[in-house]
Amino acid sequence: MKKIIWMILLIIASSFCIAASPITTSENDEITGKEVIEVVKTEVVEEVSFSPKEEVVVQEQAPQDVVCEIDTDISNDDIELVALVTMAEAEGECEEGKRLVIDTILNRVDSASFPNTVYEVVYQPSQFSSMWNGRVNRCYIDDYICQLVVEELRNRKNYDVIFFTADRYGNYGTPMFQIGNHYFSSGE
Repeated sequence: MKKIIWMILLIIASSFCIAASPITTSENDEITGKEVIEVVKTEVVEEVSFSPKEEVVVQEQAPQDVVCEIDTDISNDDIELVALVTMAEAEGECEEGKRLVIDTILNRVDSASFPNTVYEVVYQPSQFSSMWNGRVNRCYIDDYICQLVVEELRNRKNYDVIFFTADRYGNYGTPMFQIGNHYFSSGE
């Protein structure tokens, strides 16, 4: 098949010849001042026939603008914000560490001691270091972490986790456990 296509292309390409030398008219007068292109038509030596192909039916799917979707009181934008902050705070941590960061954000939204929206919790001054040190601006919304957020919304296990710090327990809350580089504490 490739040979046939190449042959057709070669025939088409060779069917047009460009003469670089001046062309004379029938009266043998030389034409000057203009470039003249001589076109020579050639005939196809071999006829190529193509058999009809089977029709391929492609079903179109609606484009997906939303990374994560779940039916809860929390919006898709909030799910993506939680995922983004989790990426910024726990990118190198294990799955359990990422889930605990997600739980920390969700538990704060549910707590009377913190604002009651994801946006207000995440942007509360001096709470999530990635929000004020610029790290969040270098991160992206990861589909995998987004799915973890959805799973935690459906089946959260750590309702007591309210704080976490890196490398040591903070001066607030009751220390609970360490996962990776993060130390998690309850609000009591």
